[in-house]
Order: sequence, then structure tokens, then C-alpha cells
Amino acid sequence: MEQYDLDNSEVLEANLECPECGRSALKKYTDGHSHCFGCGKHTNGPSDTPKAPHDNNKKTKAPSDLLRGEPMALPKRNITEETCAKWSYHIGNNVQFANYLDASRAVVAQKIRTKNKDFIWKGDRKAVKGLYGQWLWKGGGKMIVITEGEIDALSVSQAQGNKWPVVSLVDGASSAEKGIKESLEYLETFERVILFFDNDEPGKLAVEKVKKLFSPGRCYIAQLPDDLKDANDCLKAGRSKVFIDAIWNAKQFKPDGLIGGLELLRKLENRPEVISYPYPDTMPELQRMTYGIRFSQLDIWTSGTGMGKSTVLKALQDHFYKSTPFNQCLLHIEERLEDTVDALIGYDIGARVHLPDVRKTISDEVYDKSKHDLFASVDANGHPRFQLYDAFGTTGGDENLYNMIRYAAKGLNCKIFWLDHISILVSDTAIHEDERRRIDRLITTLTKLAVELDVYIAVVSHLKKAPQGKSFEEGHTPSADDLRGSASLKQLAFGVYALSRNQQHSDPISRNTTTITVLKCRFTGRTGTADHLLFEDSTGRLVPGSDPKRTDGFEKHTNGPSEY
Repeated sequence: MEQYDLDNSEVLEANLECPECGRSALKKYTDGHSHCFGCGKHTNGPSDTPKAPHDNNKKTKAPSDLLRGEPMALPKRNITEETCAKWSYHIGNNVQFANYLDASRAVVAQKIRTKNKDFIWKGDRKAVKGLYGQWLWKGGGKMIVITEGEIDALSVSQAQGNKWPVVSLVDGASSAEKGIKESLEYLETFERVILFFDNDEPGKLAVEKVKKLFSPGRCYIAQLPDDLKDANDCLKAGRSKVFIDAIWNAKQFKPDGLIGGLELLRKLENRPEVISYPYPDTMPELQRMTYGIRFSQLDIWTSGTGMGKSTVLKALQDHFYKSTPFNQCLLHIEERLEDTVDALIGYDIGARVHLPDVRKTISDEVYDKSKHDLFASVDANGHPRFQLYDAFGTTGGDENLYNMIRYAAKGLNCKIFWLDHISILVSDTAIHEDERRRIDRLITTLTKLAVELDVYIAVVSHLKKAPQGKSFEEGHTPSADDLRGSASLKQLAFGVYALSRNQQHSDPISRNTTTITVLKCRFTGRTGTADHLLFEDSTGRLVPGSDPKRTDGFEKHTNGPSEY
């Protein structure tokens, strides 16, 4: 390949007659040298290597294998000779190449672009640091634009009269992080750094990688319309104004979640109404203190052993089935499918049908009607109103649990989820992983799922051993600190509700009265004792009761309480 002397100076005169060959192909340059593109005659000036800026007399010797060429217009790119000269972008022997200069403005390497769009490096590639064109601009300005390639940098520069700082990545999107890190100190001297990468997937991924490298408030991201890929596309199409507007209207990068100013006002004006779905009439205080359940929230229900937890859950499931149009997903891991079915049918009928002697008193017609009403019922899209998990003791792993919830929400339109209980989920892997860490991960992910899917999730959690001298089985009211496992249970939950009763009380009514205590309600901030619910043996249902600490008023219950 024929070589020409490199020059980093500008054309002084062009199309002069060459004394050697007589052709009008001679150009003279500001540093004194000349070159004929007809016969190749080259005459050196006083120095073909320019002095470094800032009165620095250090010189860098150019590598001997560099190509020789001239700045010429690129008609297909709509880029002028003037722009190519400024950027030391040259053409020689049927290839075009970008000269890479060091701080002393000496060429250290060349990136060659062939007709086949292959890229070849000549010179000292290892000496190339930072970004292409960085030597053209002093730091400390108002704004600098970073493009993905040299041609785009030339395009942006030309559209702005070659006066505004622009640089480009060295090897496209794949080199973004490396190049910007090497030039970060320089880039940080500008008030604004505009990332103007290609409008494609690699370009967008590169933006995501590097936008966090800059100090807060300095990085801005320019975005082209979908029909344009990069700056040169705009230049070729005569739409320079499009990318100039994109640069000047670039959006400041800020961490996700921070909202202020007009954007905040718009969100407040258009914020959706928060709808609460009330608790049963048998729980008036719980309703007053919480306003009910809401989507995108996760609540914790907790109790000691035998506090009436299962009955309370069935009462709530029955209530939301009958009072709302929403489908429910029941993940009762410690309860067999048949037991869950019988418990719901029993609560619907008002009879404890799981007991053999009670079942004999219920006709098949009544039982089958309730079974059909509950489990053959579908929503407007044909999805069952109840989805039950048919497995005992495990969900097949955390990911399987999350996938089930996503499928039930998106595929089966379930809006209310009951997970009973989280302790049994943890117990099957306790020997492999710390219990607290696993509960942390479970609750964190479930809370995110509630928001992502816009559903309500109620999680049952067991309690730690009661403090010394006290017993949950004797009516000790739990606190949020009594939740077994991780502190994330009380921290991430929107509401925490505890059930307690004195199983050892001598009075059968007190013994069968469950107290609901609100330990946390983020929505209202109200906490304390809510309702007292009395279990009726004859119906298997919960009815309003009285404070077990008092004995007055229990005689009004005529259905006859008995043991759970």
C-alpha cells in the first residue's frame, strides 16, 4: 500500500500545479510542507511534527508503519473536508482512517476503515487512551457530547460549526466503560456530559453501564426518535436539527425513584385512588383501625399454636369471596387440600363438616351445593374464584413459589393470596441456609411481588418462644419482636396482626375467645387491641365476643362455645 506523509496541520492552498508532474493536484499546508496527490511528490516543511500545546516542547515520534493520507470530504456521509481536517480523519489509497493523537498532538495510532467495513489498527494501539478527539478540546467547558463512533463525532461537530466539544468511544459500545473511566477526570471538568450513543440495544446497554460513573447531576442522556439510529443518519437525511434538539433536550440521569418538581405535581394530579376492601362485620375494630386490605401490600398474621388462626383465615377467605369479585389463591402448605376444601365448605354452610358425626347431619345436597358454589364458581373470564395449592409441607423451592404467584396473578387473575405459613417454607432448607437470611429474601421478594403484580398477600408467621414467665398458650399478647426469624417480617410488612387466647382459662367462653391485636398498620398508624372473636362450636364460625379479661356479657352467646 502506497504511503503518504501524515500531517496534523490545515490546508493552506489546494489544486496547485505540481512542478514535478504538472498536474493540478498539489496542496500546501500551514506547517510548510506540501504534497502532490498526482505523482506523490512530498516536500517537508520546517517540521512535520507539530509542537505540543501549552508551550510544551516535548515531541512524540510517530510509529513508522503509519499510513499517509489527506483530509478529504466524505460525500456519502455528508461530511466536509474542513471537518475531516479538524479531526485528523484522512483518506489514503482507498481507505479512510482516524488518526489518534496523544496529548502533544502527535499521531500514535490509526484506526483504519476498509471498503468492507472492517476495522484495522496501525501504530501503537496500547498508547490509545480515553476517547477519540479528546485532544481537540480543553476541559472545563459547559458541555461535552460522547458519541459511539468517530463518524458520529464528526457529524455532531460539523452540525455545531466544529466549535462545541465532542468525543467518541474508541471501539464502539463495547469500549464504553473502559474509555470513559480512562477519561473520567477530564470529563468531570465539564458541567454536562451528554451520552449520545446509538439508538439500538448495544447502545442502550452501554448507557446503562456508564451513566452511574459520573458524579451526581453531571450525566445527561440524549435520545433519538425510533426511526433514526445515530447522528450520521440524521446528517445524511438532512435532519441535523433532530439530533441537535436531542442533545440540548437530553434528560439528566438521576437514580431511579427520585421525583421532584413538575413531574411530582403531575403524579399527584394523576395518582390512582387507593381502594380498601373492608374486613367482615364481625371485626369492626379491625376495620376501623386499618380500613381493610389493599392491593400492592403484604400483611403478616401471627399467633402461637392453637390460637384460632386457621378459623380466622377461613373467615376472611369466605368473606372476601362473598363480598368482592376477586379470585383468591390459597397456599396452605401445612394443610392437606381436602382439609382446606372441607374447612371452606364448613364455614360457608355453618357446620364443622370435617367432623364425622357433624357430616352425617348434613345432607349431600347441601354439601354438594356449597362445594359447587365455592369451587365451580368462575369470574367473567372463566377463571376459578379459588385456586388451591395441592402439596403438603413444601412448595418446591422459592423460585417455584414466586412463579406460582406470578402465574396465578397474571394467568388466573388472582388478586388475593394467602400463604400459610412461612416457617414451614424455611424449615425444609434450614440445614443449608441461615433461617434469618432466607426469611429476609422471602419477605423482600414477596413484598416486591405484591407491588409488581398489584395483589394483596397475607403471610402467616409463627412466633418465637415467649419471654420467660409468660406463655402465648395462656393468653400472652405477642409483640412484633416476637415474630420468629428475621426483623424484615415486621419492617417490610404493611400490617402485622397478632392472634392470642388463653387456652388454659377455666371459663370455656374465655378459653374460646380469640383477640386480634394490631401490631402495625402503615396505612393508618393505629395499633392496639382490635376485636374479640368467639368460636361457635355448633357453626364452626367466629362471632363477636367480649374481652376475655372481663366475665360480664358472655351469657348473651346462645350457641354454646366449646373447645376448638
